[in-house]
Amino acid sequence: MDLNDRARGSGSRNPRGGGTGNTIKGPHSALTDYLQEIGVSRHFRERRRAETAAAAAAAAAQGQAQAQGQEQQPAVTLEQQPTASRGGEGADSADAALARDLQDEENEEAELADSGVGSSRMTTRHASRQHTVVAAAPVAAVVTTEILEDTGKGKRAAKGKGAAKGKKKKKDSDSEADSDENSDEADQRAGLNRSSARKGGRMKQCEVCDKRFLLRGEHEESERLLCPNCRRSIDRSQNEAAAVSKRAHAVTSSTAAPKRRRLKKTADGLLELEAGLPSLQDLCVRAIAKHVDQVESFGDISVQSLNKLCRIICKMRVLDEHTLGLFLGADRTSVVLYDCTRLTKDALARIVEMSPSVQTLALEYCGRLDAGVLDAFGVGLGQLARVQLEGAFLVDDKAWARFFRVAGPRLRSFQVRFSGFGPGAMRALITHCQGLEELRVSECTDFNDDCLGMLAAPLTETEEALQEPERLLRDSQSGGVAPWRPLSHLKSLDLGHPHLAMSSSTAMRVIRALGSQLWVLDLSGFKDIDDDFLLLGLAPHSQHLQELSLAECNSISAEALTRFFAQGAGTTMGRGLTRLSLNRCYLLTDAVMHAVVRHSCCSLRSLDLNSVDDNLSEKGLLAFAGHVLPAEEDEVVAASVVKGCPYLEEVDLSWVRCTSDSVMEKVLEACGRLEQVKVYGCPEVTIFAPARPGLSYVGRACDTL
Repeated sequence: MDLNDRARGSGSRNPRGGGTGNTIKGPHSALTDYLQEIGVSRHFRERRRAETAAAAAAAAAQGQAQAQGQEQQPAVTLEQQPTASRGGEGADSADAALARDLQDEENEEAELADSGVGSSRMTTRHASRQHTVVAAAPVAAVVTTEILEDTGKGKRAAKGKGAAKGKKKKKDSDSEADSDENSDEADQRAGLNRSSARKGGRMKQCEVCDKRFLLRGEHEESERLLCPNCRRSIDRSQNEAAAVSKRAHAVTSSTAAPKRRRLKKTADGLLELEAGLPSLQDLCVRAIAKHVDQVESFGDISVQSLNKLCRIICKMRVLDEHTLGLFLGADRTSVVLYDCTRLTKDALARIVEMSPSVQTLALEYCGRLDAGVLDAFGVGLGQLARVQLEGAFLVDDKAWARFFRVAGPRLRSFQVRFSGFGPGAMRALITHCQGLEELRVSECTDFNDDCLGMLAAPLTETEEALQEPERLLRDSQSGGVAPWRPLSHLKSLDLGHPHLAMSSSTAMRVIRALGSQLWVLDLSGFKDIDDDFLLLGLAPHSQHLQELSLAECNSISAEALTRFFAQGAGTTMGRGLTRLSLNRCYLLTDAVMHAVVRHSCCSLRSLDLNSVDDNLSEKGLLAFAGHVLPAEEDEVVAASVVKGCPYLEEVDLSWVRCTSDSVMEKVLEACGRLEQVKVYGCPEVTIFAPARPGLSYVGRACDTL
């Protein structure tokens, strides 16, 4: 029996193998599987070989010591020597370890052969195994020689063994270096390096070139397994094919694709200019806005440029108490600040000192404005006529009442948004601001149905009691209580998006009291107003109405809207509307669109149809182009010829998914002044949509891809 036969025989004692061959394998840990998968198990085998060699050397030294104390015995061959006489238990364990190592080598080679590992790595492992067998054979020979020879010969044999062992170590070292070089070359050809294992990943085989490569990250089952080289080659071929197809489509298409209008945003994020040479004024404005902290005064600058500078600086959030003085002055009659977030109440109070002649005051995001600053505005700004405050949530009803008592008689426009503004403030406004022409109370948390009812004549004792304190205070000198008086000069009323519910009956009373004098009416978010309000309240009392917003008024039916515009064409609103918002009126139909176009075709300039996608089709949109529904579908709409909207300048068709390139082509033919079309969420409006100078599409998906 030779050494190979013994190795195969000892494989049955392998606790991991469990029999001859590699038919059954024991369990492996996740780390072992991972190291075998990426091919880094060579280092573990080398360490095992070193441990086996050390154990064999120790056994040889022990056998040499025993041989020196025994008599000379006849020579016994390796095959005839019993197991107990060949180095004892140490030699037997060394042989068993060597056999297990050989068995593991064969198992690994079989696994790598099944998985498609290159021949270079297998050749390297065969070389390592051969060196191991050759290095292990002299161990048994040394033991036999030491038994046969005497002490002196044993010493010479030991010396020769050491020299042979040194030569063998050198040879093994050279072979291992060559093996490392071959392994590194194979890894480099596979696209790996020494740090690949540390970075993590999984070894996969390319479906095209059958090469192994390291895959990191997630991989979907639907995707092909491609190495980096094959993936780049396939992507390059697909891009070339797509480019050829695109050129062919552009040549054969009847509608030539217009060039995209390249927009360039400045650093401030506000000015959107067409790519090209900017004007000298724009360059100066950008330079000043960028270095505003080094500017002492703007000097002689136009109101338009000053307003543009203020917008940019507020957008950059650099408007503070140091830069505020650039926009104030004794000669300023208008102060408009778009972001007062960084202005303290002391900085806001400086407006009274530095600009006492202000007539128009507009402050947005003025969350630090309190009752003391508002009192200073009322007393110190003697010419104040227009006030716009957004975000003044620190001001309560008592402060509003004091302000209206002082500044109310000279106010012509009052706009408040994102504030409290409850019944006390509304009562003071109705009493002291009789000269108001424009009133906006939008998105105020304390504005309720009682506040809305104060705009109309009181009907109950409760409503009279709400207004009684201010009426008594106003007429305390005369000793009498003046009757309720409406805001007879009011022309614009904006009560949009209230936080609390507004009843349809109260809204109808307000319209009957003020509707005949209104030019602008915004009731957005009045979700409780119904068909009776529209037909019995607004329709008879809207002779001068030009701008109307009924956004999110979902309780009004499509039939009522159709009748409302049909009645207005013959009796009221005879001049037509210039601005109309039906945003999120989900019940809107094609018949309503035809009634709108017939009523306001010669005056309509702005139209908002955002998200009215449920019941609106292309037939309704084509009403802007002059198309008429058949008579059998809607007799009221088809009673006369629709003319289109030649003066329409801007339209919002966002999320109206029936909007397409063909629809826009017909609409643009009839709407010669159309400048802006909002098409957010309209996938059918593509780059091939009709274009002309001065027309811009906002929100088109192909412009952002």
